[in-house]
Amino acid sequence: MFNKSKCKEKSNNISGDSSILSGSVVLTGGIRAETDLRIDGTINGNVNFQGLLVLGTHGDVTGNLTGKNVIIMGKVLGDVTVSELITLKSNSYVKGEIKAKHIEIELGAIFIGNCSMEQHGN
Repeated sequence: MFNKSKCKEKSNNISGDSSILSGSVVLTGGIRAETDLRIDGTINGNVNFQGLLVLGTHGDVTGNLTGKNVIIMGKVLGDVTVSELITLKSNSYVKGEIKAKHIEIELGAIFIGNCSMEQHGN
């Protein structure tokens, strides 16, 4: 179910030591990741991560995302709280609250909810 991979996807900046949940994975329950994480499957539960989370085009999360940085290309139904940067790519869909230090939204992204940008440490 979890694959440790030497992932070299430069466009998503996933580190060499990362975990990948493939498109065939359907998981009910929470996830906690100490390394970078890529999700291409379906998760019904909260995702807590320490590094970068990449939610692929077919990735679908019903639950809250909490961590450092996130790139969303898929669908999120839940709140997203990151200490640094959230990027909503053009094909993303997010319905929920966003809290982040920085936010980047590409043309075509769908975001339904409220957003607050907070400067941590000031």
